[in-house]
Amino acid sequence: MKIDFRHEAQEISEEIVSWRRDLHKIPEIGLVLPQTVCYVKERLEEMGIAYRTYEGHSGITVDLGRGGGRAIAIRADMDGLPMREETGLPFTSTNENMHACGHDAHTAILLGAAKMLKAHEEMIPGLVRLIFQPGEEFPGGAEPMVKDGVLENPKMDYILALHVSNKGKDYINGDVVVSYGNTSASDEQLYLTIKGKGGHGASPDLCIDPIAIATLVINNLQYIISREVSPFNSSVITIATVKAGNGANNIIPDTAEVIGTVRNVDLESRNYVITRIREIVDHTVKAMRGDYDLEFKYPYPPLVNDRRVVERFLDAADRVLGEGHTHIMARPEMGGEDAAFFFQKVPGCYFYLQCPMKSEIDGKAYGVHNSRFRLDETVLFLGAALFAETAFELLEDEAG
Repeated sequence: MKIDFRHEAQEISEEIVSWRRDLHKIPEIGLVLPQTVCYVKERLEEMGIAYRTYEGHSGITVDLGRGGGRAIAIRADMDGLPMREETGLPFTSTNENMHACGHDAHTAILLGAAKMLKAHEEMIPGLVRLIFQPGEEFPGGAEPMVKDGVLENPKMDYILALHVSNKGKDYINGDVVVSYGNTSASDEQLYLTIKGKGGHGASPDLCIDPIAIATLVINNLQYIISREVSPFNSSVITIATVKAGNGANNIIPDTAEVIGTVRNVDLESRNYVITRIREIVDHTVKAMRGDYDLEFKYPYPPLVNDRRVVERFLDAADRVLGEGHTHIMARPEMGGEDAAFFFQKVPGCYFYLQCPMKSEIDGKAYGVHNSRFRLDETVLFLGAALFAETAFELLEDEAG
């Protein structure tokens, strides 16, 4: 018997929306999400689904199916962002954080998939493991969960994940966009402290000016992008914060702090750019008689899809959405995505669900990480259907 997951997901669409709105009110950040994890556990218990929790973070995993065959992991992130919401929605955040990246929707979608898969558990020809992950935004919850063995016992054969998105006017809400390969960039956070020698602004010759050194470093780093990296490879160095001095106009400070982000779509480019940053910082600072501390924190590798898994996903998506609603990405995203830690270990498919919604305040559609970000809840059920349909596609393909 073929299961109509689109129909079943549509039947629970209002429930998925309700879960999403409940989660939207209680956004939490980091690896420990006490309210969020309590809410997810309560919903799973209502469905009669057993789950596993972990020490040190709020991750949850669920195993469904008969076992004995292939194993598919499906991942959703649960955390929010440290920013105040300005949507004016009736279910707006009740604290100082905001679900401005749609992870509340991802969690609700995975709960919807859980409900459908549980209803057909005896038909699952293998195992489906649901991964509810904290800390995607910061400091990265996927890597700790990998270390906790969530991809083992049994070893996962494939993995699926999604993100709500706005890919532009060429798509309608409910469409999906996916890449056959490189999908998101590596992401390193750069922290540089330049150490000079402070003094009076009228006597710069008696000082070692860390601000002057910082400007040279910032300028020189951009030559990596414009003159050393192939124009056919996507790389970004963005210096987002420079801190120095105390507001006075005649004091040269002792130190200057430079903070930024480095993005690359492949590991070869990433390794080259990081090496060159270290060399340029070292040579520039020392040439100006200064010293420095340089650190790269919270690195996410690039996320790369597996072509074969993507092809199986596209077959499933055509059944769920109908033909003409799947699209191939022309280029990878430069945003970082810590699901890449899962995808380094297991071949998989990470896709985007088109669902922008205009703000009722000014009629504009805002992207993720904006305080006025909204999404079209009416298509969230499609995410749950796509997860379930693709899981069966992969399991039955191997079983057959």
